[in-house]
Amino acid sequence: MSWNNNWIEAAPLYAQAETLFERSNRPSQALYAHVSQFIPRAEAEPLPALLVELERDLKLPAAREPETRLRILVIRGMIETNYDSAMAAKTWGEVQTLAERRGEFELMARAMGEQGIADFLLGDFSNAKKLVTRAWLTAKTLHDQAAYVRYASLYGAGLVELQRYDEALQWLDQAIDTANKDRGLAYPSIAINTKIDALRGLHRYPEALALADAAISRLPSAHLDAHLFQIETAKGSVYQDMGDWDRATSELVVALGYARHLQYWRGISQTGGLLAIAYERQNDLPAALASIDEAIDANTKVPQELYFSPRNLAIKAEILARMGRDWESHALYEKSMTLVDSFLATAPTPNVERALIEEMSQVYSSYYNVLCNEGDLDAGLKTIEQERGRIEVQALEHHELVAPHEPTGQEMKIMQINLELIKTDSDATRQRLAQSLYQEELQLDDSSLAGATARRPMAVRDIQRHLGPDELLLEYVLDDSQSSVLAITSRSLTRYALPSRKVLASLIAQYRRSIHSRKSDPELAGMLFTGLLGPVKEYAEHRSVIVVPDGVINLVPFAALMDERTYLVESHNFSVSPSATVLCLLRDREPSTLADRYQYVGVAAWTGENEQGPRVTGLLRAISLPQMRQLQPLPQTKKEVETIAGDFPAPRTLLLGPAATESTFKALPLDQYRVLHLALHGYADVEYPDRSALVFAPQKDGHDDGLLEVREVRNLHLKARLVTLSACNTGVGPVGEVDVADLGHAFIEAGAETVVSALWELDDQSTTQLMTSFYKNLASHQTKTEALKQAQVQMMQSGLAPYYWASFEIVGDPAGVL
Repeated sequence: MSWNNNWIEAAPLYAQAETLFERSNRPSQALYAHVSQFIPRAEAEPLPALLVELERDLKLPAAREPETRLRILVIRGMIETNYDSAMAAKTWGEVQTLAERRGEFELMARAMGEQGIADFLLGDFSNAKKLVTRAWLTAKTLHDQAAYVRYASLYGAGLVELQRYDEALQWLDQAIDTANKDRGLAYPSIAINTKIDALRGLHRYPEALALADAAISRLPSAHLDAHLFQIETAKGSVYQDMGDWDRATSELVVALGYARHLQYWRGISQTGGLLAIAYERQNDLPAALASIDEAIDANTKVPQELYFSPRNLAIKAEILARMGRDWESHALYEKSMTLVDSFLATAPTPNVERALIEEMSQVYSSYYNVLCNEGDLDAGLKTIEQERGRIEVQALEHHELVAPHEPTGQEMKIMQINLELIKTDSDATRQRLAQSLYQEELQLDDSSLAGATARRPMAVRDIQRHLGPDELLLEYVLDDSQSSVLAITSRSLTRYALPSRKVLASLIAQYRRSIHSRKSDPELAGMLFTGLLGPVKEYAEHRSVIVVPDGVINLVPFAALMDERTYLVESHNFSVSPSATVLCLLRDREPSTLADRYQYVGVAAWTGENEQGPRVTGLLRAISLPQMRQLQPLPQTKKEVETIAGDFPAPRTLLLGPAATESTFKALPLDQYRVLHLALHGYADVEYPDRSALVFAPQKDGHDDGLLEVREVRNLHLKARLVTLSACNTGVGPVGEVDVADLGHAFIEAGAETVVSALWELDDQSTTQLMTSFYKNLASHQTKTEALKQAQVQMMQSGLAPYYWASFEIVGDPAGVL
């Protein structure tokens, strides 16, 4: 029972065993049975007292017997995991060593996973991912069902913290199903509680509350304070998201009472912060300050646990700012951002780093609002720039750390699974392969940029020095109450108030639906213009607009908005940059003579030549999943890349039809090409962004799967002036608070100066028309944004709806001619 984590049912049996061992004068076994009753006690008794008692037991002569000593350490480690991660990491390390000596490999794997949990809470995300993943997969291999449930649950909990809710639900449901099928396993409380949080993140509030109430009714005792704490905290968080601050406060006060009774410092730190937010929203600032002070004080009891510290410091800073205590507020914000920087330095992959930035984004945006409200717009801009485009800045500054390499064994496995996925039409087979793919991806060690941090963002005067007299840079910051935009020109910096995040998100979603219906909608286009650009006085005076988007603004086709029933594309050039700092870095780069050695490479894999499938036109350059039956010919792409090639002097390279394989493309001296034009199928995976890919021609022999995925793009070394992704959804990724992870941004990270990418699926024929016009304009020495604008205007004036011309956008540096 205890091995299956069913400690509550095991405790009475251990109590009987303790009595029997004492009667038969077997002190070591009696001690083993005695400490095995501690886990249920930890549900209702203060944790420090239990740990003191265990330390005393560990010094008894009876604890010298190896099996008993190991059991005491396991129990102590379990309690420390909920008390102090630094202590837990040390204890579980000792357990792992002893278990390995005794040949108890299942326990050794569990100890490894518990160290990973401790590392996560201590801020070492890279090592946490490795250890928990290894323990999880080992549990599956050894058929250790209880461990599998635990680590699937905890991995899901990590995904929820990083706001990857759909992905988390997959593993949480699997943990719950595994536990339900095996009656010997304990009730999966971690998975249930985390699922409540995941449903909350997906705004499925009634389901979340129903699950919480069901979890309370399932508890075998009314004295399980630790379980009740978790559920009440989850319910309070649901009510917070619903804006029901009275009920949120009520639930969180109850939860905090349980944490206080247990002296569960991490719980007080977490829930005290949430309660402070609830009080602040109710304008009870003294209660908010008292609550956050209690949360911060609790963190001092476990000083090495950093995870909740940045947010709690930022919460207190915001409260102090509202109370007029500005100096104290600023100091706390600066300390909070320093802690976030320490987290980001150990992020194992760019996507985890991106997710952490999103998770901690409130620290930056809150300080930005405080500074701007005080009138210090320069400092406000510098603060928000610390999170914007951070991944791209880091990649541009440290790209030499990403060394090209032969595929590892893990990467070879992934390629093989991808090949099987492409070929099969069986849903059951695809589901099995998807599971295998996920497990292999978990073990990828993409730590090339771990520890590399982005430099401090540029000051306003430096940004203005990089802007031309006709350029306007708009940095958007979404907020639940009132959003804003900083308008930056070469001579001015102004802040304008905008509608709330919710209002803008609703308008953007409606307009995108309208565009996808392939119709014009002047009313919605005008409303979005009013919401996003209407207040900005500088807009009328500057024809080149560079947008630094936030959240769903990443999905706005600015060219298709309307001012007095005129599309903006007729009067302005629009482009997008991940941040103002990224734009400046791109403009500061030394021009490369090598980049002019080869003028142009054009790739069109799906031309219809020697391919299976019908020869049809009017196709979309997109697939919803990489399946062979969806990869139908795109006959216009051959004409597209050949026509464009005529605009360039030699030397030029064309990869057409079956010759356009991933291997052939990657074998080119890509860092010496001036322009890369890729007319391919595009695959956007919003849930697993590293899987988003450009689809090349199938390769009969060789190792490549034909999918140039985001993670592979980042490892390319480019110096191209322009990369055009003439494929669907290449500018679409999982939209977070401050950034997106997509193919377009990946090419910027790989070193491209400018990327043309698409915000939705593309029509084959109209795309070819737009692209050939775009390059003709470039050949006549128009700037990159002007060339795209004129190509779009030409199609718009022919009567086509925005769907056919507004998808493409310029990302990166929009200036300059080729």
